[in-house]
Amino acid sequence: MSQNEIDILKRAILREKASRQAAEKILEDKSRELYYISEKLREANAKLENLLDEKSNQLQGVFENIIDAYFVSDMEGGVLKLNDPAIALLGYDINKEELNVIDVIYKKDYKYALKSFYKLNEKGSFEGFASRIITKKKEIKWVYINASIVYNKNNKAIAVQGIVRDITEEKKARESTEEQKKQLDIIVDNAPFGIILTQNGNTRKTNKAFQNLLGYSEKDFMKLTMKDLSFPGDYIKSKMFIEKMHSGEVDTFTIKKRYKKKDGSIIWAKTNVNAVRDSKGKIRYQVAIVEDITSKREKTLIFEMINNLTKSILGKVDLYDISKEITNNIAQFLGSEDCVIYLVNSKNNTLEQIAAYGEKVNDKMEVKNKMIIPTGKGIVGRVAQTGLAEINNDTSKESEYVIDDKKRFSEITVPIYSGGDVIGVIDSEHTDKNYYTEAHLKMIKNVASLVSMQLKSAIDYRERLKTEAKNTALLVELEKSNEELKEYAHIVSHDLKSPLRSIDALVNWIKEDNKGNLSEMSLQNFSHIETTLEKMEQLISDVLEYSSLGANINMKEPVNINILVNDLINTLYIPEHIEVVVLNELPIIKVNKIKLLQLFQNLISNAVKFIDKEKGVIEIDVLNKKNEYQFSIKDNGIGIEEKYHKKIFKIFHSLNSGKESTGIGLSIVKKIIDLHNGKIWLESELNQGTTFYFTIGK
Repeated sequence: MSQNEIDILKRAILREKASRQAAEKILEDKSRELYYISEKLREANAKLENLLDEKSNQLQGVFENIIDAYFVSDMEGGVLKLNDPAIALLGYDINKEELNVIDVIYKKDYKYALKSFYKLNEKGSFEGFASRIITKKKEIKWVYINASIVYNKNNKAIAVQGIVRDITEEKKARESTEEQKKQLDIIVDNAPFGIILTQNGNTRKTNKAFQNLLGYSEKDFMKLTMKDLSFPGDYIKSKMFIEKMHSGEVDTFTIKKRYKKKDGSIIWAKTNVNAVRDSKGKIRYQVAIVEDITSKREKTLIFEMINNLTKSILGKVDLYDISKEITNNIAQFLGSEDCVIYLVNSKNNTLEQIAAYGEKVNDKMEVKNKMIIPTGKGIVGRVAQTGLAEINNDTSKESEYVIDDKKRFSEITVPIYSGGDVIGVIDSEHTDKNYYTEAHLKMIKNVASLVSMQLKSAIDYRERLKTEAKNTALLVELEKSNEELKEYAHIVSHDLKSPLRSIDALVNWIKEDNKGNLSEMSLQNFSHIETTLEKMEQLISDVLEYSSLGANINMKEPVNINILVNDLINTLYIPEHIEVVVLNELPIIKVNKIKLLQLFQNLISNAVKFIDKEKGVIEIDVLNKKNEYQFSIKDNGIGIEEKYHKKIFKIFHSLNSGKESTGIGLSIVKKIIDLHNGKIWLESELNQGTTFYFTIGK
């Protein structure tokens, strides 16, 4: 081997040695670096293991402390894990027995469960699975399940986990609530009063009673607001309460208001409104209970109106005053803008306005621009002619409608009857169409019947005043004539008695001058002449007394009849064989004393004249009745035949032709009784006696 080759080999060995040293150094550095990395990995693994243990412990704590039931199952449904609430719910312990999800599914819900499981596989989760399960104790429970699939790092489905919430009681409560809601809906729909649910004034729900009440369907109501259904004035009033409800001042209120029906008519209803608020106190809905009080209200108002009307016209006799009260009361009851009473003039076949309400009257309540309508013209004239009441709810279609102060669309017209004849007409108008009802018509008919008699009396009174005004002059003249007649009667009485006295004096002179020369016959004739003269003088006195009986009849005073009769007994000539007996205490009554004295004097004197018995008895008695005293004067005289019982009270009629009887005494008695508005009659039996009865009011 040459030196050159040796040198080359040495150099190669040195290079290899250097390379090996370099490689060893690199290996040493890498080993050192790997060691450091290994130490760091060991530390990191230790940390990761600690962190994993910590997270596992945390997850285990979460798992064990979930309130709802929690389960984990494999993909075939085998249950791998249950927490305590799940064990309590299902009753199974998987540490002691195997359990598959299918085992707890209620058979009737099996298909639904399979669909939900397919959805789980397809989407990886599902929520809101509500179904029934059956526990180990065979209890059926409703549960609500949220489940999801667990995937490994290769995104392969390896398990199913889920939370199960027991909703059995909640389900029962919901079902109970639903049942109650159904029952409530049935009750609401069949309630006898209307119920309406509104929101911000818009209708949301109504029951059948409210639909029937106003005539709208449920669909109709959905398009209507409370403003559409209410009268303007009533709506404003209820809106005030609604504003208070929104401000929180009130939760409920009650109001009586009018509703418009679909057919255009109205009803009055008592409406109770209640607020339904949310948790923040804001109103969500308003529930109104509506009770129809139209009939009840109208009955009350009719009673009040008729009562007020009766009071207001009681004692009134003026036709215009009575008519004004009628129009005012009717208009206020009906809510009318106009009401007029027409009076029928049968002489010229017209109707005249005598009273009105509203714009037709001035400040003095007198009718302005009075209309006079011919009978038969217009609605009023037609009603007066036919005697049939009418309601016209659209006068624009009525050719006979007569415009008075302004045109109105509703008119109600009722005749007033008296004695079978129409004496007047009540007519009321309103701006709205279809305003008046049959109830209104019935009410006005009742009013017409109620006031007809007083109106007729007022009409008659007015006519009587006119007649009395015409007769005033005649009455003055008559009174003057009566005074002249009385004066004439006294003059005539004096003038007639004077010749009689002269004749009587001449007869006495002749008798004195021819004393002893006159024959018996002549003396007897002179005696007849004297008797006739006395009778004539008595007749003239009686006629004068009879003619003056009516004078001063109104001058009455309390008179004690006992004293009056006793004074008469002591004053009159009563023979000793006649006894006057007062059977009972006689009363004190307010009468004209002079006239009553004449009455008792004539009856007692009459009884004395006609007693023909050896022992005569006159009995005076009285019977106290409710409104009058009944007196009687009984004698045991000659009696009076029944055929003369009425004739004896006529003037100049006497049953005895004696000089003491002029036939005027009982006529005077009868006239005095008549002047005291009493009655007189008699009972008598021939040869047994007579009893005169007479009455005097208290």
